[in-house]
Amino acid sequence: MVLKRTVISIGLILILSFSNYTMSQGIREDLSEPVVNAFKTSDAELLEMNVEVRVELPKEYLTEDELKEIGQDFINKFNIVGKLQNKNNKYEITSENTPTYDMDLIKGDSQNKLIITGKDKNGNSLQINLLTFSDKYSSLKKTELIVNVISNELKQYDNIQKNIKDIFNNMEKDPEINTCIIGTFSGNIENNEKLKIVSNIMRKIDAKEIENYSEPDIISVSAYSPNIDNHIYTGNNKMNLNIAMRHNYTEDKTYIWIATPIISKGY
Repeated sequence: MVLKRTVISIGLILILSFSNYTMSQGIREDLSEPVVNAFKTSDAELLEMNVEVRVELPKEYLTEDELKEIGQDFINKFNIVGKLQNKNNKYEITSENTPTYDMDLIKGDSQNKLIITGKDKNGNSLQINLLTFSDKYSSLKKTELIVNVISNELKQYDNIQKNIKDIFNNMEKDPEINTCIIGTFSGNIENNEKLKIVSNIMRKIDAKEIENYSEPDIISVSAYSPNIDNHIYTGNNKMNLNIAMRHNYTEDKTYIWIATPIISKGY
């Protein structure tokens, strides 16, 4: 029953999180630095920081060769290091100290997807997804880029931010950028204590609560802070901060997610 209740709770939160939202335009000058600073005040142990970038590319549909060419361009732009491990669909044997990256092409009837995974020169993990789509029954054609940069060091934030800003400003594109920091506390923190932690974080960046959701083992709060440049809309209200906390019974840890503008993955 506990597992069933948790799954239902997560599903309800995701439904609340993604309904009736409109993304504002423009790349944030400082992305989410206030949220990074706020996380430091939570006293949680850092698990990871995830910066997700989504943008539609100018070309409506790409051939396999064009996908690989653009993929290689983004490998260079995001400073992915090492040698291609699965060249010509065969994995090469490399020494333990040799950095490598993978490039996989997934073919479909109406879409092709290129997935690149590796690490940049600063040791951050990256996954670059290039999805090109063409519907033979309509005129719909598009190509989308999704990049996830994952780091286990908050000090890497400035480098990640600068690189993203430089890349997309040079492309004259305004991507959707979502930053989420995940941390943990030992044991089960009761909901009243969770609320104190969340309230302290919100005070740190002068955030005002917009919506909240609560279950016995999980809370989720959406808020708006004038100290974070970007925002989305929930109804007529601006929102740019999403905080959630949940106890994991298997690990006996309480997880915390702090995101701007929204937690985009299940928790």
